[in-house]
Amino acid sequence: MASAPETTDATPGNAAAEGMKTFHREERLRTAGGLSVTDITEQVQEAVRESGVRDGVCCVYSPHTTCSVRVNEYERGFLEDFSVLLRRLVPTEHYYAHDDWDRRTENVSDEDMEASNGHSHCMSMLMGPAGESIPVRDGVLCLGRWQRVLFLELDRERERRWLVHVVGV
Repeated sequence: MASAPETTDATPGNAAAEGMKTFHREERLRTAGGLSVTDITEQVQEAVRESGVRDGVCCVYSPHTTCSVRVNEYERGFLEDFSVLLRRLVPTEHYYAHDDWDRRTENVSDEDMEASNGHSHCMSMLMGPAGESIPVRDGVLCLGRWQRVLFLELDRERERRWLVHVVGV
């Protein structure tokens, strides 16, 4: 779902009065589950192009507690190393109170009871924020040579979404 660029009205002398634009897009994908990584760089760059923003910032965000958006290298060896590291830090076989249905009474759904995912929530907390903010210059994401925008699934296979918000002039 994309929305057309919007120009914000404001008083003279501030950036909004000089043509500040905002753009929103929501994308969906089916993840492979486990620790899967999807390169979404091209879709994010397309959103920036469609926004018409030449200079500003692009925020990419996952509204799921067991997913994350990160900027890093999309290289098989690194992704394997990172997966091994996360599984060592947060093993799936460990006891997680989040998965103990005799104790847990908050935020419970039938879907959650089908599969344990306490480890996924812990991994997510270690990953930090659920999104990234990337500068935009001359209508292009300011990424380094090997940097890519990555969507990380830390839980099971399912439908997911991610949001892009571009702001600038």
